[in-house]
Amino acid sequence: MKNFMLVVLALVLVSSLALAQSSAVTTITINAAATALTMANSDGGVDGVLRGETYTVVFDAYAGASTVAPNFNGEAPNGDVGVDISGDINSNVVVEMDLPDHLLGTGGTSMAITFPGSGPGGGVRVETGGFFNPNVTNTFNLGGGGVCNLRLGYVFTVPPETNIAGDAYIGQILTNAYYTGL
Repeated sequence: MKNFMLVVLALVLVSSLALAQSSAVTTITINAAATALTMANSDGGVDGVLRGETYTVVFDAYAGASTVAPNFNGEAPNGDVGVDISGDINSNVVVEMDLPDHLLGTGGTSMAITFPGSGPGGGVRVETGGFFNPNVTNTFNLGGGGVCNLRLGYVFTVPPETNIAGDAYIGQILTNAYYTGL
């Protein structure tokens, strides 16, 4: 009986200790803020081209401007083709460009255009002067300034049937950019 009483006393003590216990769950929430990516287009092209000629446009990062060759007739770039991206500093962004393979002329003709994948005539990142292939998906770091300015080189041949009075050839480049690694 004495053992039975000790067991009952032990159960009473344990149950009173259990009643004195409690649990709580604490939640930690951290909300990461990301600056929305913004893009601004940089329109451009070439003025004064001649029928039947093939031209190469190269962005010179050191001069900060596009050049055109050949230059028989005072042909001149009328802007630098590309896109300016801004967002969170030091973040990575994936950039995809949908490039045209021809430009449509106002006179009903079309003109072939290509975007070289490497070296001069390829894509250039303005901040670094480094080349990139605009024909594939690229990842860029926005650096300490939170920017990435991209310019494109291209090659085109003016059709021989172009109206000397001045056909205009127009095409569009669709650029998509999104953060990666967030």
